[in-house]
Amino acid sequence: MPRCADIGSAGRTLQRLVRLGVATLATTAGFVAAGAAGAAGAADATAAAAQAPERGGTSAAELATPQARAAAGVPRLDEAQALRIGQAALGREVPDLELLDRQGRPVRLADYRGKPLLVSFIYTGCFQVCPTQTRALHEAVQGLQTLLGPQQFNVVSIGFNQPFDDPQAMRAFAAQQRIQERNWEFLSPPRDKVAELTRAFGFSYVATPAGFDHLLGVSVVDANGRIHAQVYGDRLRADQLGKPLRELLLAAPPTASSALADMVERVRILCTKYDPDTGVYRYDYKLIFELIGGLLFFGSVAIYFLLEWRDQRRARKSSCSISRASGSAA
Repeated sequence: MPRCADIGSAGRTLQRLVRLGVATLATTAGFVAAGAAGAAGAADATAAAAQAPERGGTSAAELATPQARAAAGVPRLDEAQALRIGQAALGREVPDLELLDRQGRPVRLADYRGKPLLVSFIYTGCFQVCPTQTRALHEAVQGLQTLLGPQQFNVVSIGFNQPFDDPQAMRAFAAQQRIQERNWEFLSPPRDKVAELTRAFGFSYVATPAGFDHLLGVSVVDANGRIHAQVYGDRLRADQLGKPLRELLLAAPPTASSALADMVERVRILCTKYDPDTGVYRYDYKLIFELIGGLLFFGSVAIYFLLEWRDQRRARKSSCSISRASGSAA
């Protein structure tokens, strides 16, 4: 299962401080041991100290695998437990918390009800995995354009590393990923509400010296504010998101004010299919022609029976008129 364990800014700073501290201690030891040996001995000690982190097994490269992190005592996410927590959140109602958008304006999660909502958790200090996942989500959302319009669903990315993922940081992150969709917002929750928010969505994460270890995925929330599906993966595709969104839109009750428009929209959604070669949804013209052919056939049958009914009715009227005329003559 894809996970994010990228090196954040705090992790990089910590590593630099560790290297500096080790180098300083080793240099001091070199001076004490060398005594009157002079600067040459101190330089040798400093050079040896500079290589100490590589030998110590605490560098980012050596902690790249879960096994290495476990051996070094580095905290790591229990993937199986995280998956169970995520699945247990299905059907749960999302809490109506107040967050801040990229401009610092208050936004409530209840404001997004009435349409399906895609929710992803990120932290802006992630320099590789979270940006890659967000770009993949962006491509998947663009691939949904034929299936769904931007007016039919919303997307939010929530920064969970507070107070660092503030509106300014989220705005910069969105600009770096070149996300300008009108139905996509980047939100910052209050620091004291992060635990409640992530728990409600079934999102688990563990702080590590390299940043945060967490599963990569998107929560699909229905129009009533309940979690409908969890879609995991670092390279999300349009069909992975299109399937639960399609289910929600087709199952939604039609509105009385626009019943005809809703019916046309449902037919349009049914007439689309995912193209794995292009990664986008496109119209299934074969199905469209089959539907048109079926409508023409049933329309022709209906017209035929209507004409037959009309002819028979006229014949009965003519027969009645002739009978009445014969009776009058008699």
